Amino acid sequence: MTPLEAIRVARTEGYDPGLQQIIVSSGDPEFAYRFAHDVAGADLDALEPVVLKSDDLRTVYDFAVLKSERGGDIALLQERMLACRDGGLLILFAMDVAGADVERFEAALRLLPDAKYLLLLDAEKRQRDME
Repeated sequence: MTPLEAIRVARTEGYDPGLQQIIVSSGDPEFAYRFAHDVAGADLDALEPVVLKSDDLRTVYDFAVLKSERGGDIALLQERMLACRDGGLLILFAMDVAGADVERFEAALRLLPDAKYLLLLDAEKRQRDME
């Protein structure tokens, strides 16, 4: 069974560890995220190592949002994101992922050559405070 077929079956029949193992064995971060997103009861801790291998940091961010919403530990995902140099994703992670260490993200943004990201983070924090 292919990973795509495993996701389709799990969507209709529900979570099954064997189906999840097909996803994990595939090593494909996008399939791991899709399975986590689409299948209630998916073991996010088992899928996380696959997602962490992604070259697409947006997949890591999306998985972190999902995991934080479900009350999971985001520490490894946060470390992966803090190592990146994408100011926009750093801001998104800091503001959208419950439990993110905003001060560490602010420090990472200070290391970037473009100061606009710090201004954008401050604006985002102010806007959130107003809601």
